[in-house]
Amino acid sequence: MRTFILAAALALIPVSALAADLSGTWVRDAALSKPAPYPNYWLTRAAPGMGGNQNQIFVMRITQTAADVTVSDPLHNLRTLVLDGKPHVTRTDTGMADLTTTAALAGAGLTVTSVQPYGGMPGNVTMTATENWALSADGKHLTITTVRVLPATTQTHVEVFARQ
Repeated sequence: MRTFILAAALALIPVSALAADLSGTWVRDAALSKPAPYPNYWLTRAAPGMGGNQNQIFVMRITQTAADVTVSDPLHNLRTLVLDGKPHVTRTDTGMADLTTTAALAGAGLTVTSVQPYGGMPGNVTMTATENWALSADGKHLTITTVRVLPATTQTHVEVFARQ
């Protein structure tokens, strides 16, 4: 009977309560990271200061609530990821096309899938990027593995952050 009561109680806990809190200031460890170039630039080059420069300090600030995660970093416009596991349509960083983002917490991590035209113009090829955010057991390190799929290539990028 106790097992049944415990199982019933756990079923009432929202999924977001089971996930670790990602809130805080995070600094990228350049030695352990291979970041993706800014997605609005060609695949073969990195824009100076836009993710391709491993020597600059990259600081990301995250605020997490039960409903969403807000991410501020020097590479993107302010992002708010709604944690309901449903697709949400916003505009791309260029403002020229739609971006569909789905985000959901799972355990000590977060999965974010984004689908957008690649090249900034409507009608271009589609890029799908899946970010898997994994928080270390001690909560001090965040690893974001991004897999970008385009018709011509698939790229995997890993960024490791230390909580400040």
